[in-house]
Order: sequence, then structure tokens, then C-alpha cells
Amino acid sequence: MGFLKKINWKAFGIRLFLSFFGTMTSELGIGCYYACGLGTDPISVFVDGLHNISGMSYGNISTICNVIQAILIFIFIREYLGVGTLIGVLIGGPLIDVFETLVRTSFPLETTTLPVRIIILLVGLITTGIGYGLGIVSKMGIGCFQFIPLFLTKKTKIDLKYTQMFSDATFFLIGFLLGGVVGVGTLVGVFLTGFILSFVVEKLEPKVDSLGKIIIN
Repeated sequence: MGFLKKINWKAFGIRLFLSFFGTMTSELGIGCYYACGLGTDPISVFVDGLHNISGMSYGNISTICNVIQAILIFIFIREYLGVGTLIGVLIGGPLIDVFETLVRTSFPLETTTLPVRIIILLVGLITTGIGYGLGIVSKMGIGCFQFIPLFLTKKTKIDLKYTQMFSDATFFLIGFLLGGVVGVGTLVGVFLTGFILSFVVEKLEPKVDSLGKIIIN
């Protein structure tokens, strides 16, 4: 019971909410990328390439990738490992399948006009960047695909928006070589996701940090 008294429940609750909401938001964004038919986000190009050569669903492949990168987070940047990472491993992949199906059902490619598809693409871009950013500022554990940019930022001190851009470009290139779907949405994701993510972190991190640590000394 003494340990429970040391927990800052307000900070814990808000950070946990941000972590869970960040996962939901980023997976919604990825689902929108898939559903708009204008090119998936850079990470999804990589997943799509693996889908092409394996035949597994996007969600199952994402889950496998999440597990692998969670192990890398544990080995190299353990301070970013937490319940948020576990949330991403357990529900991140299935959520992509759910959101993709939901958006495709609501806006079938065959009958949806190009302007509406562009709006879906922009929703995907913005929500993906916001979701990634919320996962970082929550400090409850990052999403697994944030391993590369955060690891590079830690080692090189290069701004997160640029390491995110490098990470996105790397996933894009590998996915493209594996036959992943590429389009204008992919290029938009490569160049803009990092800036949206960085903006969210810069604006929200000081406010979240002001809540204090979860464990009170």
C-alpha cells in the first residue's frame, strides 16, 4: 500500500490516456493511408512490401514488426520502453486492419471522388504524426516504429524531425524495392510526418512534464 501512495495518479492517468490515444490516432492515420488509394505512408510501404512477399495481412505483419522493434527498444533505448510499447504490440496491428476496413467501407475507392480521397490522405498524414508525437510526450513507452528516429536522435543529437524523415525514407525505399504501393501520399508522408510529430512534441511535452513524475520520491 505504501507504494500506491507514491504514485502520482493524475500524471499516470493523463500519460496513459495520451499513450493509448496516440496509438489509436496513429493507427487510424495508417488506415486512412491504405484506404485512400493515393499511396501508403512510408512505414506502410515497408509493411505492404512484406505483405506482397508473404501473403500475410497488414495487421499481422505490423504485429511481427512491432515485436522485433520492441526487442530493439529494450536492448538499445530501454528508457523509451513502457506500457505504451506493449499497447502498440498488442493492438496496433489489428487496429490498422479495423480502421482500414472502416474507411474503405465508408468511402469505397470505386465511388469516392479524388478531392475526398485527398482529404482522407491529409487526415491520415495529420493523425499519424499526431499519434507518434503523443506516444513520445506521454513517456509511457514509444510506438515500436519510433525506434529508429529516437535511437538516431539519442546517438547523434540530430533533431527528431530529421531523423524521422530519414527513418521514413529508409522504410519507403526498402518497401518500394519489395513491391510496396507507392504514391503521392508516400512522398507527403516522408517529408511532413516528422515536422508534425516534432511540432506536437515541442508544444505538448513541457505541459505533460509539468504534471510531474508518475512515481513520487
